[in-house]
Amino acid sequence: MRLILVGCEYSGTTTLGFRIWEWVHQEIGGYVNHVHDHFKIPFTVTHEDEGYAPVPPDFTVEEQEQFLALSPRIKENIMRHNVVYHVSGLPGMEDKIIVGLHIEDAIYGELYFEFGPRREFMDSIERKILDTAPDTVLCLVTATPDTIRHRMAESPHLGGPLQGVDVEYVLERFREEYDRSRLKHKIALDTSDSSVEESMAEFARQIRPHLTDRDRERMAARS
Repeated sequence: MRLILVGCEYSGTTTLGFRIWEWVHQEIGGYVNHVHDHFKIPFTVTHEDEGYAPVPPDFTVEEQEQFLALSPRIKENIMRHNVVYHVSGLPGMEDKIIVGLHIEDAIYGELYFEFGPRREFMDSIERKILDTAPDTVLCLVTATPDTIRHRMAESPHLGGPLQGVDVEYVLERFREEYDRSRLKHKIALDTSDSSVEESMAEFARQIRPHLTDRDRERMAARS
């Protein structure tokens, strides 16, 4: 199962990503080497120290400040290579979970980091996915603006890009890009009033029509 989770910060993409990581191992009998959540500047940790741990080491505060101090041109260049690198790995892995990828990169990059229009780049990424891993599922994770702001106040992400004034706009942008995406397999989850386990149950229900024949074979073998 190849999955891209997208959604406004605080909607639950990362939390669900790690629960789905467990679900793939438990229910499908697959292997996901990591939840690839590297597309929110300055949270762009790569893989050199991850090993097989489910959670990579964070950048230090000093490293985050160094990244944020880079020019828009250098940030854009780093993130372009980051996205392309992860897309190139999709066809080589039977199971993969990515949080954000090109959609998150474009929305936050354009809004906060002066990337300029990313449409051409986004379209090229989707063509690559469709050519090499067409069974990839795009999952939109959303919540109400009030829910997002409540989570921001309750458990703030130090250094996170989202600003409270932009919540409605960012939610709208993720919905727009999800609707616009040419990826053929799509599902959507609203976490506003759901626990993690309730959201996981809904994910398990919605993902079933999009599982590959190989996924179904592995599930059958486990049962």
